Amino acid sequence: MSEAPLSVVAATKLPITSPLVNGIPGFTSGFSAFLVGMKLVLPGGGLFRYAVAPVVLSALVLVGLAVGAFFGAKYWLVEWLEASWVGWLGGVLAFIVTLVIAYFLLAPVMTIFVPLFIDPICEKVHIKYTGRELIGERSSQAFIRRQLYAMVQSLKWLLVVLVVQIPLMVLSLVTVVVSVVAIPINAVIQGADLMDCSLSLRDQNLSQKLAWTKKNLWASAGLGAAASLVMLVPGLNLFVMPAGAAGATLLMIAADGGQQDSSEQT
Repeated sequence: MSEAPLSVVAATKLPITSPLVNGIPGFTSGFSAFLVGMKLVLPGGGLFRYAVAPVVLSALVLVGLAVGAFFGAKYWLVEWLEASWVGWLGGVLAFIVTLVIAYFLLAPVMTIFVPLFIDPICEKVHIKYTGRELIGERSSQAFIRRQLYAMVQSLKWLLVVLVVQIPLMVLSLVTVVVSVVAIPINAVIQGADLMDCSLSLRDQNLSQKLAWTKKNLWASAGLGAAASLVMLVPGLNLFVMPAGAAGATLLMIAADGGQQDSSEQT
């Protein structure tokens, strides 16, 4: 079944530098893209109604991670410290462990569940800043294939991320030095996480996404750095995924020089 032709509307000027470059200017573009994305998905930004579902889902995932991490960590720590006079610190340490786990794992876990809710945000941002739809209207079969494809790709990426994130997460609890190293690494990973939905809408596989991130490493790191900082702000951290997806779409457009690529031609 053929897809509907892409519609054309008046485009808004891209709010970040295009085309993307590396170095500090690229990092700044990525950081700015996230802030623009956050403005778009917050109430009054025009895309809040599309952000509600991923925000609620983020809250549920965050609570699930927090509860599981807290009780798991508290049980282990209390068992370990029960014979010591510092046993009462078990609950406090468990709380710290919970924050660290949520900080490192929320975005990777969310990429598995959010494509269904994030796609409309990517689409609306693309229309706003290019005047053209990103994918247009698809048949129900194409829609289902898109969601299954996104889930499989996200699972592959999650496995890659966990190999890096889990050791960093554990070691960052042990030493401040690793924590300092983990911050920029986490920013790059967060940026790649947030680029996932936008690039998937162009049917890019894992290797293509990694190649895009490598080519635009500084911009991706800037996007992830902004997201990592917002992850520390209660309430706003629930908007990281929709804001990141909006920002990622801006970066994708900017990487094309502010124009649609050949895959979007009708």
